[in-house]
Amino acid sequence: MKRFDVDSKKLSLLDYFRRCQKVLSSIALGADAKDIFTQLQAIVESMEAGRIASVLKLDESTKTLHHYGNNRLPKLYADAIDGVEIGEYIGCCGSAVYLGKTVIAKDIQSHPNWVHYRDIAKIANLGSCWSVPIILSDGYVFGSFAVYSPNSASPTEDELEVLTMSAHIGSVVIEKSRLEEKLKFAATHDALTGILNRTQFELLVGKMLLNLERNQLTMSLLFLDLNNFKEVNDLHGHDLGDELLTLFAKALLSELRESDVVCRRGGDEFLVALVGTSKKGSEAYTERVRKDFLAKQQRLKYPQHIEFSVGVSEAKPGAYPTLTDLMIEADKNMYKNKHLMKKS
Repeated sequence: MKRFDVDSKKLSLLDYFRRCQKVLSSIALGADAKDIFTQLQAIVESMEAGRIASVLKLDESTKTLHHYGNNRLPKLYADAIDGVEIGEYIGCCGSAVYLGKTVIAKDIQSHPNWVHYRDIAKIANLGSCWSVPIILSDGYVFGSFAVYSPNSASPTEDELEVLTMSAHIGSVVIEKSRLEEKLKFAATHDALTGILNRTQFELLVGKMLLNLERNQLTMSLLFLDLNNFKEVNDLHGHDLGDELLTLFAKALLSELRESDVVCRRGGDEFLVALVGTSKKGSEAYTERVRKDFLAKQQRLKYPQHIEFSVGVSEAKPGAYPTLTDLMIEADKNMYKNKHLMKKS
């Protein structure tokens, strides 16, 4: 009989491993991170009737935990723990994330970490809690993976192994999601300044022009270029030049509306599309950028302030040129502006 019990346990654990392998396959096929956690929660909950799994994500700025995805916790309890601060003696999840290690409360009513949460846990019919931190490969603790039981209970080695494995698989899908976000960002943004690259800018503005024409709206395209930028790099090094480019990008961004778009075209050249703005209206934007850029340069160790030249082209009802034509016109106007600035 004992032999049969041991074999049954092995078969049960093997079944959980197989189910976890299916989850890993889902990750490889591109399943959403929250969907993956839903699958993992179902696996953990199936270990014993009445169990409820929960995933909490750490908000690094506030050091608080918040629900990630769905769970079956009683609403009263779920609302109470959403936003709880982490700490060495804060329940199981707050403690697990703070310490970076598994925390087990066999009996919530007697465990010292639960002094402030015993009453609400009792109302919610939660008798025990086991929580495992979700730790990424760089050591960052993303959050916690916990399972509650209505009764007092300690995990068996197999149960703890399944819970720990689920938290680890959760960390895999989080890292995959973050890597995909980084790759997507890198493909559409300038590596130095963090604003859109030229390819993504042209894609977005091309679509904007179609919408503008349908709705008979105006748009201004600005072509901006830093003056004497080569001199900065030659005399003071590329580090200062890079910082100057980054500050200029921030100045351009700080004065934009949500509907507007900016990119680094290359080198010290930038493009800005102002939706619903005429050539005359773009002058006000340019002056705000000029003041902001001048103020941002105050902290640079550079003997003189760098100015910029700007050229504007306009798309308006009755005359909707292509994006290429708009850029060519704005480029020509920018060089005219640069020539006038040199003469003055």
